[in-house]
Amino acid sequence: MNSANPILIYAERLSNIRQISISCSLHTPATSKTKISIEQGQILAVNHDGVKAPARLPGPVLSSQQVDPVWPVGTKDLSWRLPLAPTYSNSQDEQTVPWSASDIPPDSPVACRQCQATIVDAGLVKAWKDLPSENWAEMMEFWHCHKPDHGHTHDESLASRAYGANSRIAAQSGVGFVDLTSFLLSETDISASTISRSLSSIGLNQGTEDSNETSNQEQATTLHAENSSIFCASCKSQLGVFNDQASVSLFKWRLRLGEKPRTAPRTIPSLDHCFSAMLLATMTRSGCSKSIILPMKVQAQSDQDAPQIDKTSSSQLLNIWVFNNNITFSSNQLADPTLAIKVFYRMVSQEEADKMLDSMTSDVQDINLPADAIGEVLDTLNRSNTFLPPSNRWFKEWKVGLLEKWDRGINRP
Repeated sequence: MNSANPILIYAERLSNIRQISISCSLHTPATSKTKISIEQGQILAVNHDGVKAPARLPGPVLSSQQVDPVWPVGTKDLSWRLPLAPTYSNSQDEQTVPWSASDIPPDSPVACRQCQATIVDAGLVKAWKDLPSENWAEMMEFWHCHKPDHGHTHDESLASRAYGANSRIAAQSGVGFVDLTSFLLSETDISASTISRSLSSIGLNQGTEDSNETSNQEQATTLHAENSSIFCASCKSQLGVFNDQASVSLFKWRLRLGEKPRTAPRTIPSLDHCFSAMLLATMTRSGCSKSIILPMKVQAQSDQDAPQIDKTSSSQLLNIWVFNNNITFSSNQLADPTLAIKVFYRMVSQEEADKMLDSMTSDVQDINLPADAIGEVLDTLNRSNTFLPPSNRWFKEWKVGLLEKWDRGINRP
């Protein structure tokens, strides 16, 4: 709430009880002249002290009507609930994956989202396949060891069957594997001239034509270091990491697909979409709603390549607690209702994080994310915290934040 927007409205759809919870923060105490009305079944209008603030609700209510909630005299914080319209039904998925394999056309080129430089040429990737969940190998090992009507023996090496707990899926030329947050591609499908493993070596690709062949050979050699970051040679954005077995993982939130020019922001997955999917997958897999976000460990070729987090220090880590995994909220600071997860978050010391992760009764999981992405997530959480009225921004020592989810009905590649 500021001088340009003195009334702050936040609304959240409670699908289980078919109601919309509304909170409103006023710049001056409410009086008998403060009026609240519903327009067109889904537009909430607050009239107070000569100011009218409209907000689109995250669902239609019963009918257009005057709302007369009761609040204490002199209060600046108002809250009430409205019933959803009987005809309204919520058919959205509980969890959707940003850019699943079925969303990506075969032969689609892959480009850097920031500068449009082509990373994978059109026609190289003939098929896209979804990767199984992260614990697929462990589940296969468990099934093999305990399947019915089978002698209980551990003599046979499960790793030799390609699904031991330490097994990894190898990249294949011409095939793109789709994870929650990244694409797993063969090194042979990547245009070596448009990426670099070191920011300091990007200048090598800016030389004369006579040096291009030598530069490309040096580039191919440097890509063979495992767990090293790779950058766009044009705009220097970190695109992903190089894995072992000659494979590259490219972050979805850094990429663009297809031949069309830069598309609308809501048609491509953002870091918020990918990170919220990671949180939900972790919660589904482990049953833990709390996570410690750790910077991804990568090999830096120089101080220039070392990951930086502007908003956190090396001794502070982001601790997130998923409070509600499927909400739709709206605010008069946003144009449209947004599908999201509601989280509590705080910064903790490395020592405290280690205690939580190492405890025998731990209910906390660790999630790895590039260091610069952690800073971006923290910025998003802090910004979303301002959508809430001041009285709703904290829960004990936790701040309250919102992370947008990928909505299959709205977001398309």
